[in-house]
Formats: sequence, structure tokens, C-alpha cells
Amino acid sequence: MPIYTLNLIQYITLIALSVSAGYILHGIVRAIKKGDFFD
Repeated sequence: MPIYTLNLIQYITLIALSVSAGYILHGIVRAIKKGDFFD
């Protein structure tokens, strides 16, 4: 059971990292398209 819990925690952490990385990349791409990135 502890192994399953550990895998579940790692899975949730991986999802959280993927989501936050996706938001960051999306924000950078939007800034570049608007021209605000290279101020």
C-alpha cells in the first residue's frame, strides 16, 4: 500500500508540474506574439 501511495503522489506531482509548465510556455508564447517579451 505505501508503494501505491508513493506512486500516486509522484503521479499528482508530475501532473502539477506539467500543468504549470504548460501555463508558463503558453504565457511566453502569447507575450512573444504580442511583442511584449522583448521589451
